Amino acid sequence: MNDRPMHTVPGLFDRLTAIYADGTRAIDEGRLHDAVALFTEGIQLDDQFHFQYVTLYAQRAFAKQRLGDNMGAIPDYGRAIEMEPPINQAQYLVQRGMCFAAIGGHEEHAINDFGRSIAIAPHNPGPYHLRGKLFASELGRYEEAIADFDQLLAMQPVAEGYQLRGYAKLNLGFPHDAIPDLLEANRLEPDTYTDYLLAWAGAVAPDDELFYHSMEAVLAADPATYKNYFLDNDDFSRFRNQPRFRQIVGRV
Repeated sequence: MNDRPMHTVPGLFDRLTAIYADGTRAIDEGRLHDAVALFTEGIQLDDQFHFQYVTLYAQRAFAKQRLGDNMGAIPDYGRAIEMEPPINQAQYLVQRGMCFAAIGGHEEHAINDFGRSIAIAPHNPGPYHLRGKLFASELGRYEEAIADFDQLLAMQPVAEGYQLRGYAKLNLGFPHDAIPDLLEANRLEPDTYTDYLLAWAGAVAPDDELFYHSMEAVLAADPATYKNYFLDNDDFSRFRNQPRFRQIVGRV
């Protein structure tokens, strides 16, 4: 006979069901500290309780993550991954990977979790996006980033996917290949950083008109952030004595 509290304590199943519902409602209403307290109460009563295959640990992890308590969410996601079916595991691995990425210094743990999620659910675009972003932005592993963004963009057009694939190609020394990706990123979602990458691509391709057009867009949008990049980056040095460059810089 199962000796779990839920099966031996009269009325406990109904109490756990009510706690789960109250905790879920608290999440929906943004009362995240209340949600954590409720799911903690439920775990103390019977940590094996599931509602439609979802554990109290999974719900508490989600509330903690929403609160920014990534360190607290990680072990809760771990328990949920141990206890729930594969399709749920795939999502929790993504969420735990996001927690690892957010706290810094644990990028390889995040990469591992995203890879495990992909192995379970290879047609989910999310972990390709997140892993590719880590490869490109944090780890400098540009070939692997491009492979992940290829997978992502084959499933859905995502502006950041095109932007970061272009960024990776630029860092590998392929500006001509980067330009179409960056133009598509801007078509989907105009962005000043994408314009800056287009200026960089134009400078090294070379495509001087693209450089100047993009430089003007960047400095019109955010001169405080980007002006010094144009003045200091060696890839822009050949333009600095040109009247058009000095005119654009002089306007900001």
